Amino acid sequence: MELHETRQKIIEHLKEKDQATVDELAHVVNLTPMAVRYHLNVLQKDNLITAPAVRRPTGRGRPQQVYQLTEAADALFPVDYFALTDYLLEELGEQLGEAAVGRLFNRIAERLAQEAPPIKPGQSIEQRLNEVTCFLRQKGFVVDWEEDENSYVIHAHSCPYRQVARQHTQVCLLDKKIIGSMLASQPTRTACLTNGDSHCTYRVSKPIELILKAA
Repeated sequence: MELHETRQKIIEHLKEKDQATVDELAHVVNLTPMAVRYHLNVLQKDNLITAPAVRRPTGRGRPQQVYQLTEAADALFPVDYFALTDYLLEELGEQLGEAAVGRLFNRIAERLAQEAPPIKPGQSIEQRLNEVTCFLRQKGFVVDWEEDENSYVIHAHSCPYRQVARQHTQVCLLDKKIIGSMLASQPTRTACLTNGDSHCTYRVSKPIELILKAA
């Protein structure tokens, strides 16, 4: 979201100082209070600032509203989660070893799979595959499945972890483990985004050994 220069200065000042009045902001952006109020109205309309309090002067003068940023304004400031994750994984690899990092991701995948809906009594393989793809979509994957002569094939056209996975292939354990756990089978990866393929592909041979009876 690209902001007007004046509104950008207002946002940055509120980020730095946490709160400010119209007069204070007028001094910061070198405009009249009336001109500042126009920009504040625009920012409020966009749900980027709020005025939750009124500051009353100690001496003479009118009370002034105190403006603050909303949570929505956080999206205006850059974040770099991928770089931080990359540093963390590199440090974990150096401290614990790559095998330990692999076990860590395996455990994370198991926890994610536990969030998946359980198999229902009488559920067909196709119904379960639909639940697999639905669950993965909720986690940020763009995924579908198809059936061929000898297997079921799951395609992940986009992965929410792909930027991290380029440097740390252990990340690819996540979707594979989730698919395997939900289908009670061991999928085979035949294509991978991190290898330059257009999508990740997992193949599960027929018949899939699903537990379709209630526990």
